[in-house]
Order: sequence, then structure tokens, then C-alpha cells
Amino acid sequence: MENRLGQLAVDALFPRFCVVCRREGALMCRHCFETWTPALTPVSCAFCAQEGSPRTCAQCREESYMDGLSFFAPYGNPAVRVILGAWKYDGDRSAEATLEVWLRRAAQRMAPPALAFYATSVPLHESRVRERGFDQAGLVAQWAGNIFGIPHETFLHRTHKSAPQARTSHEERKVGEMDGMFAVIPGASIPPHVLLCDDVFTSGATMDAAARALKEAGAVTVWGYVVARGEIKKTPSR
Repeated sequence: MENRLGQLAVDALFPRFCVVCRREGALMCRHCFETWTPALTPVSCAFCAQEGSPRTCAQCREESYMDGLSFFAPYGNPAVRVILGAWKYDGDRSAEATLEVWLRRAAQRMAPPALAFYATSVPLHESRVRERGFDQAGLVAQWAGNIFGIPHETFLHRTHKSAPQARTSHEERKVGEMDGMFAVIPGASIPPHVLLCDDVFTSGATMDAAARALKEAGAVTVWGYVVARGEIKKTPSR
């Protein structure tokens, strides 16, 4: 009861507005919740934006560990960015219903290759979980497990804390710089095929470091799965 009254007080002082139509009352009003879909972008390599396939291209595979990436929408989409920011940084748990429904509606186009995947997440440092009160990547992994009917397991832990990647400029991030950030939980048995989940894919440095830890522990395929993907600078034609 006390928590409910507190939330009502917060809502009165800081009213929510629909991220699509700006109607007051919720982060996404009922009409937009039921009808809104993002503008889609061509499928491409997550690291260099070479179009044609969500798989990591041959050249990028030479220096990365992820085999491909499924994402709901670009991080630059205003509605997606605001919903994720309210959830991740402002602690607005009301965003979760919207995010889960988005992923369910996009299940067909976001489905990983037809392999026996286990869903897992890029782990937060325990101090950040305490700060936020929840692990957003862990929730995405739970949703993915339910959506695709696959097991959900925790395989990794973060060895030390880092700055939030979504708030670091693209020029400051490089694939490989996060290597050693993750380790397999003692006693965990890594399956051959892993669906690695997070809320946002930016440069790929964090997810690829997690993919490396999984592959060095025996995984054959590591496929990324996120709500949003950051903008990628296209490479010259090869």
C-alpha cells in the first residue's frame, strides 16, 4: 500500500507521456501499444553494416566471436530509446510490458538460426544490479526463453565494473577492449549453441567479450539478441 501511494505521488509530480503520440498517462498509451511498429532497417553484419544477412560477415569473423545478431529496432528510434532509457536509467518498470510485447510481435523476424539454443544474458556487475534493483539483460533473456520455448540459464559473471556502453561515444569503443571482463560461472556446463541477450548492442565490444568467454568454454555458436542496435558506420565495399 505504501509503495502504491508513493508511486501515485511520483506520477502526479512527474506525469508520463506516450513516447509516440505524447498523450498523458503512460510511457505508451493503449492505442500506440496495440498498433505501433518501428521502421525496419536492412539486415546486416552487426559489426560493419555489410547488408544482406544478420550473420557476422566473413571479414568481421576474423576478429570477433559473435555469429550474428537479431534486434528489434535501431537505438536511434526515438520511441525505443525513450522506453529503454526510462526502464534502464530511471527504473520505470512499467516499460517492461511494452518491451516484452515488442519482442513477442517480432519473434518471427528475430528468431535465431534453427539450433538447440540456450538463452543467457550479458551479466551486469553485482553493484549495478543493486543500484538499479533489477538486471535488464537477464529479463531480456527470460523473455527470449519464453518466446522461443528454449531453456534460460545463467552462464557468466562479470569480473569487474565498466562504464555503461550506451553512454560512451562510438569512437571510444572498440571490439576486443572488453576481453577478460567476463568469466564462466564455476561448474557451469556451456551448451553448444547460446542465444546471448542484452538490452542494447552498441559497438559490440561488451557482447563480443561475453561471446568470447562462452566460446572459449566450449560454445560453438553464439547468436546475439537485443532490443536495440546502435548505428554502425558502414565500411567501404570490399
